[in-house]
Amino acid sequence: MNPAYAYIYDDFLIDRRYQDIVAALETRLSGMGLSGRVGRLALFRSAKEMVQGFVDGGATNIIIVGNDNTLNKVMWFLPDLPVVVGYIPVAEPADIALLLNIPVGLEACGTIGARLIESLDMGKLSERYFLTEAVFENTTATLQIGNDYRLSLINGGTIKIRNLGEVGSNSYSLINARDGLLDVIMLPSEKMKIQKSFWNKLIAPKVLPTTLSLSHGQIISDQPIEVRADRFALNGFNFTIQAIPQKLKIITGRMRRFN
Repeated sequence: MNPAYAYIYDDFLIDRRYQDIVAALETRLSGMGLSGRVGRLALFRSAKEMVQGFVDGGATNIIIVGNDNTLNKVMWFLPDLPVVVGYIPVAEPADIALLLNIPVGLEACGTIGARLIESLDMGKLSERYFLTEAVFENTTATLQIGNDYRLSLINGGTIKIRNLGEVGSNSYSLINARDGLLDVIMLPSEKMKIQKSFWNKLIAPKVLPTTLSLSHGQIISDQPIEVRADRFALNGFNFTIQAIPQKLKIITGRMRRFN
């Protein structure tokens, strides 16, 4: 057993459907000299305390085994620890694996063994880190940058604040996660007034997004709003947003570069 490695398993992996792949992963990692201590996420067990215990015991590599939801359960505190993060996706959703160029299943062991480490920016939404993006949907919130610059979605729409890229089964978008900036996309609602053309045909005005980059800002709303940061839902009125440069050390797949 390699004391420098600790593996965090999601609780769904106890299901019989995953017994074979978990056994195969452990055999492959052991053959590569990368076996380590194992911790399992559970409803009434603190993930942060468990991982901190591994770090205090000498672990310098924390490998997350499960899916994107598993990664999201620990990413809110992992950037503050002196560790390299690895990811072995074995089930869907695995969109973050796509952004990191990590294969799903047994082949991900080769990625861990190759140890191609990138230092990536992290986004921060108030006190919560996010790796991919934070999304405000169906909102009339205002984006404030500094004391004088404001952008508002008067008729409602979507605000996307991206660090690594967009996640979703029907789309793929990777952005620079090493420039110390967050990319913001403000997309007005498509439910706009239908107009008549010169030829008396009904047409809808083209909806164009506003895009910009920033290092910090604030989302302000008169009404309570919901935001999904790495798919984790938060509610509130106001949220600070900022980019934390090169905060996360993470193992990525071959040929993946983020600048």
